[in-house]
Parts: sequence; C-alpha cells; structure tokens
Amino acid sequence: MKSDSTEGTWTIEGPRLAELLRTTRETVLGTLAAKPRSKDYRRQSVFIIDEFAQFCEDQEKAHPWSLRGSYLAKRAELRRHHAFSASYLKHHGRQLRYFLRWYLECVRDGGARWGELATDQLATYWADQPAALPYRHRIVAMHLTPLLHWLKRRPSRRATDAIGKLVSGYLEQRRQQMRGNGYGLVLTHRARMVTRRHLLWLEQQGLLPAGAAAQGAIWRMDAARYERGAEGGESASEALLGYVRAKMDRALPPGLRQPLLEYLEYLICDRALSQPSIESSLRTNLALCRKLAEVGSSFSSLRVSQIDEVVSSLLRAPVHDLLRRRQQVRGHHGRMRGLLRYLYRRGIVDRDLAPALISPPCYRASTPPSVLSEHQVQTLLDSVDRLRPQGRRRYAIVSLMTTYGLRPVDVCRLALDDVRWRDHRITLVQSKTGRALVLPLVPQVAAALKQYLSNDRPPGLASRQVFVSLLWPHHPLRSAAISADVAGALAGCGLRWACARYLRATVATHLLRQGEGLSTIQEMLGHRTAETTQRYAVTDLEMLRQVLEETER
Repeated sequence: MKSDSTEGTWTIEGPRLAELLRTTRETVLGTLAAKPRSKDYRRQSVFIIDEFAQFCEDQEKAHPWSLRGSYLAKRAELRRHHAFSASYLKHHGRQLRYFLRWYLECVRDGGARWGELATDQLATYWADQPAALPYRHRIVAMHLTPLLHWLKRRPSRRATDAIGKLVSGYLEQRRQQMRGNGYGLVLTHRARMVTRRHLLWLEQQGLLPAGAAAQGAIWRMDAARYERGAEGGESASEALLGYVRAKMDRALPPGLRQPLLEYLEYLICDRALSQPSIESSLRTNLALCRKLAEVGSSFSSLRVSQIDEVVSSLLRAPVHDLLRRRQQVRGHHGRMRGLLRYLYRRGIVDRDLAPALISPPCYRASTPPSVLSEHQVQTLLDSVDRLRPQGRRRYAIVSLMTTYGLRPVDVCRLALDDVRWRDHRITLVQSKTGRALVLPLVPQVAAALKQYLSNDRPPGLASRQVFVSLLWPHHPLRSAAISADVAGALAGCGLRWACARYLRATVATHLLRQGEGLSTIQEMLGHRTAETTQRYAVTDLEMLRQVLEETER
C-alpha cells in the first residue's frame, strides 16, 4: 500500500487487494455467518468475493474503495441486460399481443408474408389503431425486428400456436438472449453488501488503512457516482439509496453518520422496506443523530433521556389530541428501536437500549369508525352514471359493498360461479379469514349485476371473475382497482373524505340501527369473533341516547 500525501488518500495494487480478498475469504464468511444464513447466501457470497478478486487482478494502483466502486459500476453496466420483470412482461406482452393479433389476420388474408412486414403495412396498423397510445409505437418498434425474425425461423407456429404462446415464446427467447453476463437484482444488492463488509473487516484487522470507508475522499465521490448504477437505468432500491445519501446531513460526525447510513442501507437491501418506511426512519433517526452531535455525544454514551427529548421535539399533533400523540410516540419509538438493535448487534453500543423505550398504549377501539348516513349512501348510488359501461360496472361494485359490506379484495375475487341465480344467494370464501360466506341475493344487487354482465362483460373469457377491465384483453380487476373505483364514485358525489373501507362500517352500523343482533351482523360480515363486531356498536349514537334516557327514567 502507498499513501499519497497530496490528496490524503491510500492506494493499493489491484493484485495485492485480490490476494487479501482470497486469503481472508473463509474468515470473513465465518463472520457473516454469525447470524443464521441460508446456503444460497454463502454460495453467492463466495461467488461475489471471487469475482471481486478477479476484477482487482487486472486493475492498477487505486484506493481500495475506489476499486470497489469500479467493480460495482461494471456490475451496474451489466445490469442493463437483466431478466425481464413481471411488470415488463405484462406491459410489453399486452402491446405485442395487440400487434400479433393484427399481423396474423394480415397473413391469413395474404396482405403480408410470414415473418416480413413492409413500412406501409406498419403504417396501416397504426391507422387501424386510432386509440393507440404513443408509447405503443416505441414498444412495438423496439421488438419489431427480433419478433419478425423469430417468427420467420418458426414457420410451423403460425398454424398451431395461439397468440399468447407466441408472445410467451418470443419473450422467453429474448430473456435468454439478453441475459448474457447480466445479474439479478438480489445478487446485485448482495454484492454491494458483501464487498463493503469485507473491506470494513480488512480495515478492522489493520490490513487496510482504518477509516478509509468513512473519511476517504475517493469513497465519498464513488458512493454518489457508482452506487446509483447506470444513469437512467437504476432500480427502485438504487434510487432509494441515492435519496438517502442526498438527505444525509454532512455536518454530522463520521461516528454518527456512517452507522446511520449503513443501517438505512441494511433496511433497503436486506430488509427491502418500502420508500415511505425508509423516509420515516431517516427523519426520526437523523433527528436523534443531530441531537447527539449538538451535545457532543455519541452512540456509545446515548441515554434514554436524550431519546425522550428527541421524541418530544418530533411530535406534531396538538396537545389536546392525546390519541394522535400516543400514536406518533409509538411510531418514533419503533423506528429508534430498529436502529438501537442494529447498533447493539454491530457492537457499537455496549447494551441494548431498545427494551428501555416504553411506548404508551394505543387501543384499537379508542375511536369509532367513520360511517356514511343513509342519505349519503343513497346519494352515492344515485350519482353513478349507469348509461356508460364504466358506470354500470361501478354501480354493481358499489351496490355489493353498500349492501353486504364486502372488502375490496372479496369483490375482485367474486366469480361467476359464486352468484347462484336460482338459489338467490351469493357464496364466497373471504380472502382475509378463509371463512365461507353465504349471502342472500338482494334484488337491487341482482339487477345491477345482470345489467353489467349482459351489456359490458364480454362473454367467453377465460377468467371467471365477475369484474374485469373494459379494454382488451380484459384482465380481472385487482383490489386496488376496486378501491380506486369506489373512491372515484365517492369523490363524484362530494364525499372526498371517505374511502372504500368506510362502507363496511356503514353497513354494520345501519343493520344495528335497524334492530339486527350482533350475531347476525357478525355472520354477515364474516367476523371470527363477536368482539370485532362489537366495535361497530359505538357508532350508533341514537341507540346509546335511547339507552341513556331509559336508564335515567
């Protein structure tokens, strides 16, 4: 190793670093295996270390963390040829099915030769698709040449295979061809974690200059340039890592900033938490680090009283809103416990302070659920435009949810076989509880379903779900689409504050006001216990007022 006094950075020969990586591989793997790991984790870690060492053998003198950055940059370049994701297959496959459907008709009519297409014929296709979105041009143009070439080499498929099989076979061929030397997303993240931990271990053993990862100028430069991957092609996790580094306070001491950055990287790469969770954890724990830096303290001398001061400064709810303040305290405590446990496992703190954070209780039934009045429910039903296909489908969905209080996931899973027209009942299995539910087929719901099924749902679909998309190829709706449709109906009648889950509490409350027993409501909503159903009783203010008046008499 050699020190460059002009820049304050260290350099090491690439072959020398490769030798260190190989000779310490088993020891580092034993350190990584201190926590139970799967066989795939060890196998992939061995592959990553050997690959990193092989990469370093061909490199000249450089900073060790700069070599790691160059290695990750090479992987990011190869990451461009990764396997197609599920969303990619769904999005591109749909556009290619549109095109192949038209193309096969042209081949049958003699307007095009199998595996060939003229420019004027493609222009005719776009003219026949007046509702085509601009991105369809880009997608079809990207796949047009390899797709036609693939079809030309398989002349027998035009008469035997359906469109779906043609698209699936083509995309599988493209996946195998484009895979090349690329890497999967999980292995890319694992390479980042394993190489970082290996270099940190080498620093701890004195084989590399101590503190180079936290203070080296080249490492700070490479962290921003290489960790994001190729420009324009970064994944969601890589973009989130870039966001975290951009938000990190550079004024914090390295002893506070680096452990927090490593913890957030652990949450992103190992735990795969969502962006809102990462952002909230960053805000809470960054406030804790700033408090420690303000008083000149560190994680090793952290006290519970300092944590309480930070949590008190983060509360945004009014003083009189005790429930929201308790909920915010629980949230901040939960995010800090994760950091404290991580610091304890890493040996940065001597004792685990997580059990010392005692959060206030937040009872489930402390606030009654929000419900709609009978007038608002009727206004919701009357506001749906049943002259259009989308309106008829929306009316059927809203009728089911306002009559039976079904969850959106149960509405989207409702199948044609679940509606027993002759028996005048609906039978389904709830997605959340797995319990069978038998409901009477109310005339209003039956009329709404018949109007939608007879006019708007295409016959002969492979899917048996009742609610499908209105555009070809008519995929079954998901629960998110059901919730969005109901939210649109609520917003259309002026109830923007409500959402789909309010309708379930509304049905239970109205049944209670009509004199139905809790056991009947429990059976209709499919609750496992009566305690869950009893929560809706607190919303019936009229009944509580009558009971109070009778008690006073």
